[in-house]
Amino acid sequence: MKKYLLPFLFLALGLIISACGGSGNAKDSKGEIDVYTHNDSEEMQDLVKGLKDETGIDVNVLRLSSGEGWSRMKSEAPDFGADMQWGMLHSIALKAEKEDFLEPYDSPTWEDVPDEFKDEDGKWYGWSYWFNLLAINTDILEEKGLDKPESWEDLLDPQYKGEIVLPDPGTSGTAYLFVSTIMQIMGEDEGWDYLEKLDENVGQYVKSGDAPAQMVAQGEYAIGITWDQAVYNRIDEGYPLEAVIPEEGVGYDLDVVWMYKDTENRELVEEVIDYIGSEEGMKKSAEHRSMVTKPGIKGTAENIEDYLIDYDAVWAEENRDRIMKEWRDEFS
Repeated sequence: MKKYLLPFLFLALGLIISACGGSGNAKDSKGEIDVYTHNDSEEMQDLVKGLKDETGIDVNVLRLSSGEGWSRMKSEAPDFGADMQWGMLHSIALKAEKEDFLEPYDSPTWEDVPDEFKDEDGKWYGWSYWFNLLAINTDILEEKGLDKPESWEDLLDPQYKGEIVLPDPGTSGTAYLFVSTIMQIMGEDEGWDYLEKLDENVGQYVKSGDAPAQMVAQGEYAIGITWDQAVYNRIDEGYPLEAVIPEEGVGYDLDVVWMYKDTENRELVEEVIDYIGSEEGMKKSAEHRSMVTKPGIKGTAENIEDYLIDYDAVWAEENRDRIMKEWRDEFS
């Protein structure tokens, strides 16, 4: 059994981000809402500041991993502790829709976003999409004489024993995207065989999808399975990292927003959803994401579509509980 890392302070459950401060250009407060997210804390600080500057709405954010967020929703329903969700897996949005947790809203700013990125009844909206990526510490590869992996299959090579850090699919949406991607590329039987072999090389399973990028950047491991912007951000910060998109392709998932049913702050939440779907909101999001869903606005990466598999989010949602139970029984 692998060691499990306690979460970094900046990813801890219950971390609260407040947008009440901001620049001198921010508007006077129009009101305040509570938000759940699975997004990175620093990213959310900038996103809610952009919202405050444009609308005057203050936001209190509770950051939870995808798995933690879903557990919290189920335990709180029907009296949710937040007014809206700003950032969550598309597959969990589908589950929440089935459970009748979501309040429909027909937002005018989302009209030009393709139908595949939003619910036809306005129960959820996909503002960006992201994908799995390998974070490679080039210094460690050189020091230890390791080859650079180019594919998912390469990670099974015994030379990487103990050199790979991977999120726990029981808590991390990033990790579940990886597991379901492997299943969809290889088929379930071969996929489980792959994960069993990969486990022999994994040095640690961690709570957050962002943590492997940080640990690899700091030189604790040579290779991390993580998500795109977690790697690109740290490359920009000067860490000795290289981003590798495995040659078999990568799965991707929408990051979505929604309004919780029976919120007492409906008008404010509607304005927030309108802002996120607006040109100003999407441009702010594009500063942090490889791809956003509004046509004509480019994210931080180009030509990513060439590497994306035909990922089936509906299959991922329908099989999530079963696959995660089997994963926990086998590896936890």
